[in-house]
Amino acid sequence: MLEHHGRLAYSLSMVLASIVVALLLPRRQRGLRLESTQRFGIAIGGLVGATFAAKLPFILGANPDTGVVAAWLSDGKTILWGLAGGYLGVEVAKWSLHVRGRTGDSFVVPIALAVAIGRLGCLGFGCCYGQPTNQDWGVWSYPADGATLLRHPAPLYELVFHAGFAGLAAWGIAWGYLKDRWMLLYLLSYAVFRLISESWREEPVYAWGMTFYQLSSIVIAIASGLLLIKRN
Repeated sequence: MLEHHGRLAYSLSMVLASIVVALLLPRRQRGLRLESTQRFGIAIGGLVGATFAAKLPFILGANPDTGVVAAWLSDGKTILWGLAGGYLGVEVAKWSLHVRGRTGDSFVVPIALAVAIGRLGCLGFGCCYGQPTNQDWGVWSYPADGATLLRHPAPLYELVFHAGFAGLAAWGIAWGYLKDRWMLLYLLSYAVFRLISESWREEPVYAWGMTFYQLSSIVIAIASGLLLIKRN
């Protein structure tokens, strides 16, 4: 029963996150000089890039006995790679559609809010669980251990980060601060956040005493930082 309710909460949060993007993105793009086909193509590029990249680590690490298809259809996905893949997908779509203007500022607030809402679903389902804790704010995780241990609410920590960045970016864009840099700042800051927050999550050590996502965070942080430097 708990697992059923958790899956329902997760599905509802994904639907709500999609609605938020569908409602906010057109409003944020009103100032962009884009044709309707360009808007649609850029949105599709971001969606395809994010979807594929979010599943890629699970496909690469798929169990040979179950295969790639099972890995693709599983619940697992990574926001860290998804955000980076979405950014790359948008850039590829812009190049193919001959769009030279910068569009990142129009994406960052809807995407950050959508990710924050999606983390509510993770919290309800019990996935993306943290390490065991004896703190009062610990939560149960059915997928981790059948809801027998209190754990760090890692999805809640991420919800605060993404919602907070959405608010900061909305304020900065409204006042003209750091124009055309907010999406890269989002990628950079989330990579740094994830590098630190992995210490609260229960992930296996991959190499050099770090988890796979910590290593990924370093690569994404460096790439985002270099693009920000180039943009200046």
